Amino acid sequence: MSPGAIVRMAREAEGLTQAQLARRLGITQPSVARLEAAGDNVTLASLQRALNVMNRTLELRSAQMPSSVDDTQIIEALRLTPGERIERHDASYAEVRALANELQPQIARARVA
Repeated sequence: MSPGAIVRMAREAEGLTQAQLARRLGITQPSVARLEAAGDNVTLASLQRALNVMNRTLELRSAQMPSSVDDTQIIEALRLTPGERIERHDASYAEVRALANELQPQIARARVA
């Protein structure tokens, strides 16, 4: 969520209009509109100041993102012996080469067109 959206959501949760928030901040209503529309281009100080006049605080936290790796495939591969892994690789490679050979005429025709 962008800082501008955070200000807008906090303002709406407090039941304030842009003009009312502007008065609390000592700025104009168009300035509040620009603040809310600024997206990610809002300084941390401006965001905190806007939240403070609405009796809110900004809390930042960091969380580890989930892995994009499918662990089940790794676990399955580790259960194989080295020889089985090589056999699986060779079989996959042969399938890919067969597919490439099958598609080669279509690729050649597409290049000409």
